Amino acid sequence: MKRSLIVLLFTALLSGCAGLGMATVGAVMYYKSQSHEVATVDIKAPANKVYNKAVDIVSNNPEIDIIQQDDTLMLLDINQDDTAATIKISQINRQVSQLTISADARENDGASRVLDGVFRICKELKVECKLSE
Repeated sequence: MKRSLIVLLFTALLSGCAGLGMATVGAVMYYKSQSHEVATVDIKAPANKVYNKAVDIVSNNPEIDIIQQDDTLMLLDINQDDTAATIKISQINRQVSQLTISADARENDGASRVLDGVFRICKELKVECKLSE
């Protein structure tokens, strides 16, 4: 529950106003601190489609364990290599949804699993997503 509240807080901070969301569709916002990393993107696709794709990707990856799945809230708590993460999909309107992935920050400076996850979902949905500058 605490992780879900953190995700919602970061989502609100990173996304800005819902009315401005249409101008930023496909722009991936990324934040990393010493203990967490969060990536969020507005995607031009219905929320249930994005959620189903995320569930499909996670379910078919033997390296990822689903800790909790809430289909009503479109929320997945997962674990990969002892790293806890949360995937949350929110509906902005009928055609646009917001994908947020947050995770405990890893100590190595390798590629971000959070960003990898966002870009993988975008690719599978065949929507263009780019890291915001």
